[in-house]
Amino acid sequence: MTRAPRHNPVPVACLAALVILAACQREQEAAQRVWLGQWFALCETLSFVARRDCAVGLYSVVNAEVKSALPVTRDVAQMRREIAGRGAAALDLPGQAADAALVAMANHHRETGMAMRRAGIEARACMDARSESVFRHALDDGETVLAWDGARRALLLMMPGEGLLVVAMGEG
Repeated sequence: MTRAPRHNPVPVACLAALVILAACQREQEAAQRVWLGQWFALCETLSFVARRDCAVGLYSVVNAEVKSALPVTRDVAQMRREIAGRGAAALDLPGQAADAALVAMANHHRETGMAMRRAGIEARACMDARSESVFRHALDDGETVLAWDGARRALLLMMPGEGLLVVAMGEG
């Protein structure tokens, strides 16, 4: 009498858990760096946290320039037109805090402005102490360049003086 070989269920269960865990992650750092690289010259990753419901990346940037692939606008109406046409845009209003720009966008086009604010609020669950500190400072800084990627539902805040970029994504 021969016995059929028994399979150990533990490795199969572990593999299944890893697949499920990977599927639950909202964003991968390498993927985030690729799409951000089309708009910013990234240096090192300072912090990255991603879960099913949020993702936050904090990066140092080589310089304070936004690449030409991302249109940089000077008012919320122009930013909204670029988002409608291209799906993403940046807003550079020296002297105006990014938080005030978010309020202005919500007043101009409620759906876009509220989606931007929601991304920042929902992303707080993925912020570590460092990324949360930079995020809060970026909202108050009058030199922050604010950007929105409508397809990814990602709020981007670049602080040119500090050479930092923070990306906040909520549930989407």
